[in-house]
Amino acid sequence: MKISINLLPPETIAEERQKSRFYKIQFIGIAVILIMVFLASLTLALQVLQSRNISVARAQLSEEEQKVVNLKSTQASLLLLKNRLTVINQYLGVSSKSSALYRLIDKLVPPSVVVNSINIDKGGDMTLSALVADSVSLDDLLDSLVSKDDKENKISQVSIQSLGRGRDGQYRISFKIGLK
Repeated sequence: MKISINLLPPETIAEERQKSRFYKIQFIGIAVILIMVFLASLTLALQVLQSRNISVARAQLSEEEQKVVNLKSTQASLLLLKNRLTVINQYLGVSSKSSALYRLIDKLVPPSVVVNSINIDKGGDMTLSALVADSVSLDDLLDSLVSKDDKENKISQVSIQSLGRGRDGQYRISFKIGLK
């Protein structure tokens, strides 16, 4: 056990306690002020950093928007080219039913026969008008149209609409061809 003897007068001890409390309060106040200054400077630094990041992001956004605007005209051009390519492919690569029928008739008609017109109506029937020089060529034309070997299962019936012979000795014939 320690015995402590205080020989100081009680006023001095009270004054020292008051000073000690004042220094503690002063220390806490300075610490709070320093913490507040640190937090304020930290907030200011973060705000400056964020505003810089936002300005960089806005610059990048405006660049990207400009790229998108530039690509819109390119997209329009590409769509136009795609549509043109589709049309070209329809004419070149993809065979339509009409073009296949025209090729079939060209294959079936003998070289001595002059075809005046070929018409295909909406119902799918074909009208063929031709000029034939002699009766042998006329027989060849009729045989090729009615023979089952050459028709490739596309012609269902052949009927003569008109047949005539002119002063020049040539036959003018018109067929109605039913298609499958």
